[in-house]
Amino acid sequence: MRTQFKQAAGVYMTLLLAACQTPQTVQPAQLVQHIVEADASLQATAPAAQASTTLSEYDAVMLALQQNPAFKAQLSELNLANADVQQANQLANPSLFYAFSAANKPYRYAIDFPIEAILLRPIRLKQMQAQAQATQYQLMQSGFSLIRDTRMAYAQAVIANEKRERLKQALQLNQTIASLTSTREQLGDISAQDTLLSQNEALLAARDLQLAEMDAQLAHTQLMHLLGWMDENKTLSLSEQLVPACTPVDIAQLKTVALSSRPDILAAEANMAAAKAKQQLNKFNWLGTAVVADATSGQTSGHVLAPAIRTTLPVFNQNQGQRQRADVELEKAQQDAEAIKIKASLEINSAHLKYQRDCQEWQQLHTQLQPNAKQTIQYAEDAYRDGDIAYLNVLESSKRYFSLQLRETQLKADLIGNWSDLMRSTSHATARP
Repeated sequence: MRTQFKQAAGVYMTLLLAACQTPQTVQPAQLVQHIVEADASLQATAPAAQASTTLSEYDAVMLALQQNPAFKAQLSELNLANADVQQANQLANPSLFYAFSAANKPYRYAIDFPIEAILLRPIRLKQMQAQAQATQYQLMQSGFSLIRDTRMAYAQAVIANEKRERLKQALQLNQTIASLTSTREQLGDISAQDTLLSQNEALLAARDLQLAEMDAQLAHTQLMHLLGWMDENKTLSLSEQLVPACTPVDIAQLKTVALSSRPDILAAEANMAAAKAKQQLNKFNWLGTAVVADATSGQTSGHVLAPAIRTTLPVFNQNQGQRQRADVELEKAQQDAEAIKIKASLEINSAHLKYQRDCQEWQQLHTQLQPNAKQTIQYAEDAYRDGDIAYLNVLESSKRYFSLQLRETQLKADLIGNWSDLMRSTSHATARP
């Protein structure tokens, strides 16, 4: 009997020690580091030292991960999840019943300890850890979205500045054309209608430049707010290496890797694990069994503890409502996981098609359209040199070339944005080409 008692006591102490162990949790700073490590482009060689007045794309992304107010608020959910894990890991405190002394019985008390706190603790802990893991994966996906948004905002801010400079050149060209048409009208070479049209083109170019000035300020302001950092003294610098090289992408491999490792898909799987643990927990947690050390009865004046047990009698219900709810929650978690996989597949395909579309236009622009436009200018300059055409025709050729340059500027921003979206959709499964 004594040996059995020692064995039971040993098992009890083992359970208590296991319950006192603090489960491992991930802190917000560690999660941010995991996001950085998962992005291949951020793990590349550290950028060279830059002037203190320059804000690179790398710096912008790191600032966003550290200072974006919305993301910092989301990271607090991780601390809440860690607190839930800690709560599930704790053992319920025993309760004490004490009655005032009676005749021949100066001590009357009982100590209750809920045994289900030990038996069901592993299931509760498993559920909370799964929920905490789901929160971690969801926050990682939010971090990847923030990286994507920051890169797109940074590209838009830089491209807005570049567009403004090119529109200044376009305005000068249109003003020169308007001046020449006015001179030719005075000479009787063209009609007043042609002069009016050229003047309207100059006015439209001036309006476009004004709008570009406002767009540049707006893009810069949006980027600074996204970073949670207002420093008007910083200038932006876009490296040519940041523009995707439009190399072929194995979308089948990217999709396979993404559907098995994308954080939002892993979060859905963790939610399913938490729902399964809750389903198992609701089968037993309604019993409320407790062991009791009872010293309330008897006539002895000492502390005589009699063993007892208290449990819930399943007379009216067996927790059918909560068990049914847990079954439905598990079914919903399974459906959500399937829906997220389908959504992820759609996002990957859409981002890849947009990226391919922009790459085709980018290549056509540089291999055909711009070379042809430059050749047209060269032909016009040669004809003007030979006296075959007026200089106005040369300027018109240059005007068409400026239009292609403006398109190149916008396409550069679209290309960076769609590449960033593809990387976010595939959870940065590859590095920037």
